[in-house]
Amino acid sequence: MKVDYDKQTVNAKNFFARYAHRSRLRISENIIQNLFSNGKITLLDYGCGDGYFLNNLSKKYSRHNLIGYDPYSKLIHKSFKLCKNLDEINKKSLDMVCCFETLEHLDDKEYNFLVNSVKDKLKVGGKFIVSVPIIGGLTLILKEINRAMIFKRKSDYSLREIILASFFNKSPKRADNIKTSHKGFNFQVLENKLKIKFNIRSKILSPFKYMPWYLNSTVFYILDFK
Repeated sequence: MKVDYDKQTVNAKNFFARYAHRSRLRISENIIQNLFSNGKITLLDYGCGDGYFLNNLSKKYSRHNLIGYDPYSKLIHKSFKLCKNLDEINKKSLDMVCCFETLEHLDDKEYNFLVNSVKDKLKVGGKFIVSVPIIGGLTLILKEINRAMIFKRKSDYSLREIILASFFNKSPKRADNIKTSHKGFNFQVLENKLKIKFNIRSKILSPFKYMPWYLNSTVFYILDFK
């Protein structure tokens, strides 16, 4: 069952899912505003999908030069430039690279390609902004209920796996197809991986910034290279 991305996220029928995704969008925009409050910047959204984030950003920050990278997209956008090959982007030309809800779907080879590409294209002092879902803690239960409501299908998790991930921070084995499933993704494992190449300048939980991670659904990282 195919469901439009906005119906799964910012326009979801489920109040909790809708609130969480709208909070995530607001935080991503605030990060950009706070880091680059003056002047024009060049920003790349790596894995832009249907372009919802960039289209929304262009309405508020029209002065910015916005680029979306998605080799699979067939959409035509007027509010930003769609790039299907990173070779189209000049070296050291980007002030910021955003990668929202994407890293959890990359294998090691794809992750290394992304990191090397960002390092090649980002200006000295530029920022790499990442967000990934928190798959675990109490919000996992709400997420699985939301998925069942949207897709009308059984959870990828067994009841035992949900209990262990929700209450004991024990992630199950990753799904066979990580492109279509978040099962087993652990943001803490990714965080340790990011620390190898990056300085973590800021870590922001969403939607409840001052609550512990297991009561949140998303984590943001503001990074620069070591």
